[in-house]
Amino acid sequence: MPISRGQQGKYRTLVDAAYMAEAQRLRGEIPRKDEWRRQLNVRTTGKYSTKQMNSTTDFDAVMLELAIIADDYYWINRLSTAAERRLRHIIEWFIYDLEYLTKQTITWKYIQGICKQAGYADSLMDCPAEHLAKVMQMTDTHVRRLANKVDIARSDLPSAYMRKGLSDAEAIARFRHDHHHHINHRSAA
Repeated sequence: MPISRGQQGKYRTLVDAAYMAEAQRLRGEIPRKDEWRRQLNVRTTGKYSTKQMNSTTDFDAVMLELAIIADDYYWINRLSTAAERRLRHIIEWFIYDLEYLTKQTITWKYIQGICKQAGYADSLMDCPAEHLAKVMQMTDTHVRRLANKVDIARSDLPSAYMRKGLSDAEAIARFRHDHHHHINHRSAA
């Protein structure tokens, strides 16, 4: 999926800050901003333009490089935890799937139980990306098993709506409309 308009705005703002910081460090001995930006894009992603970049790994790579140049600690911190945040988000959608399939309220404690069974940290916030990826796979396998058991297609589960590129609120609203089933938006614990 290409970089969104919102991501473009964040990218442009960070390009400006990084370019100014770099120009100050190099005392003006720097190429024009457009040329400098393209060189940085190619160096970090192998792509000249943000139109060629994807919205996850490419965006994260170029933004982290810009954040380091600009000494922007907010973005450095945010990007260093991006993979974990994305994985927790996917797991959250699998919780919606589990609720839909079991007709029961499922909480993050359920997922933390999976973490414990796998021998990982008690808290999802303490799990590194590689552990969260395995927890996500285990949760996905459980969802698939339950869906097969009750003969529900993956495309009819809430997580299918997340994969359509909708915002969380839009995906939940569309799922509710299509399936007349109430799911509540939650945030990761």
